[in-house]
Amino acid sequence: MAGEKLCSWDADLNPRYRLVTTGNVEEVLPGVIKPLTADLINQWDYRFTTRMAEELGVLDLVPTAPPPAMNVLGVVGGRWTLGVAWSMAITSTYQVGGGTDMLKQFVEGDELTAGQAQNLERAKAARRRITARWRNAEREIARGREVSERAYRQAWAREYPRLRGDELLRAVEENLDVVAGLFTSHVIVSVGGAEYTGMLGALLGEHLPGHPPAWVTTLTSALRDVESAKPGKATWDLARAGRKSAVISAAAEELSNDALLARLAAPVSPAWEAFAAGYRELIREYGFRGPRETDPSTPTWDEAPALLLGALRADMAAPASADPHRREARAAAARERLEETIAAKLPAKAQAAFRETLAMAQRLNRGREGTKANWARACRAFRPPLLEIGRRLARRGALEQPEDVFFLRLAEVREFETLDGAAAKAAVRARQEEYRRLEGFRLPEGVFELPASLVPAESGAAANGALAGQGVSPGTATGPARVIPDLDAALAADIAPGEVLVLPVFDAPMAPLFVPAAALVVETGGMLSHAAIVAREYGIPAVVGVKDATRRIRDGQQVTVDGSAGTVALA
Repeated sequence: MAGEKLCSWDADLNPRYRLVTTGNVEEVLPGVIKPLTADLINQWDYRFTTRMAEELGVLDLVPTAPPPAMNVLGVVGGRWTLGVAWSMAITSTYQVGGGTDMLKQFVEGDELTAGQAQNLERAKAARRRITARWRNAEREIARGREVSERAYRQAWAREYPRLRGDELLRAVEENLDVVAGLFTSHVIVSVGGAEYTGMLGALLGEHLPGHPPAWVTTLTSALRDVESAKPGKATWDLARAGRKSAVISAAAEELSNDALLARLAAPVSPAWEAFAAGYRELIREYGFRGPRETDPSTPTWDEAPALLLGALRADMAAPASADPHRREARAAAARERLEETIAAKLPAKAQAAFRETLAMAQRLNRGREGTKANWARACRAFRPPLLEIGRRLARRGALEQPEDVFFLRLAEVREFETLDGAAAKAAVRARQEEYRRLEGFRLPEGVFELPASLVPAESGAAANGALAGQGVSPGTATGPARVIPDLDAALAADIAPGEVLVLPVFDAPMAPLFVPAAALVVETGGMLSHAAIVAREYGIPAVVGVKDATRRIRDGQQVTVDGSAGTVALA
């Protein structure tokens, strides 16, 4: 029923902020979220929203509610949602020259404009504070990387079996503050990128009316050194080094994942030693990545590198034309040419504003992926202490297996040493059944108001003709569709060169799949979604927001993706 909780581990309704969406956050944590992860989200939601409002000096204007209530990040119907109402409220506090529709850069919806603040003096002060953060974003990202790397490496290096129960719980509690701080940086940099991207479009609209809509997209493409594009490029480099050895190429094609990992662990020749060293460096740098990478209940590449091994195989088989470095260089050259073309057309009075706005939009959009990586890396630091708690509970018969700890609630974990074993097992079984039931439903599309009702997840029929979405990376490509309906399928996918990837959601850990692909089609996302940013770095045509694409496009069907027009033509 709409007036009741849709899931027993949902956040409580916050009557002040009822407007929500699954857009944007769904690409980070798609599908149903386990109870313990939901409670961790609820905790860092309160800490983050309070911290951001305090830093802007507007907590009295945008008050926050403690757990179990939701402010901006909360689980509804077992799924992660973004509080649009809170986002617009906090954004309005620093608007001094009119409203902003920056949220449309991330999610779809008509009512996404934050109005101008009523108290302009307070708004100016808040604007100065957040602008200072935007201008110092690169230093903040570097500091955040240091903090998140330290948290991650310490988390995986500790000897948890030796720790007392209170020490395990302290590790979890301390990491909540780390994650909240890093997420604050991620949001501030992200909204800055969206603000300046919107300002860039407005400047071009004012001085060059009728300009091609794709100009803003191109100007924020191929920015180089984008964090979420790095794993794909590093995987390509290692694969191409391995391809030079006929023995390694053959082994990668013929061996199972387990056998290949065994060979990497015990190299049998100088060539294998060099390849294994490259693989260890890849894991050292990007091993924190993995599916649903802000969810500590899912393994990292450190633990389960199946997607990475699949990407290595695909890159070994790909033609040289798939080289992401060359693609990025071509896209960067096109962007730089457009920058000069626009500068030549603009009146002299607009030149300085164009250069400054462009630089900020590019810097912050690039930086958004760095803050996302910092946040994700720290989220992974929850996993080791929680698994140790799960192991201790499993040893005394309170859980069937250690991973079941993620079906406990945070309050239960905090009392794990005295938790009743029979009650814990019964609660886990009930929640696992509820989890499976929820997988057959979804939340309403777009922006909706709480309370809401679940909608059956219908299969949908295959389509002919054309589908429409939002073009976020220019270019046109034709190829057979590789439909990847969920994350499990992504982990098992071996992408053939020239295929068009069709996905329900995309997040940074899937970037290595991009490299041999011809184009990308995603059911969710916006201009500044992670799929859009990575596709532009690799110079791959992409269309996002294509509703039910994974159900309406058949695997192997010939499709033509126009990343400028935002269309997907089906043969």
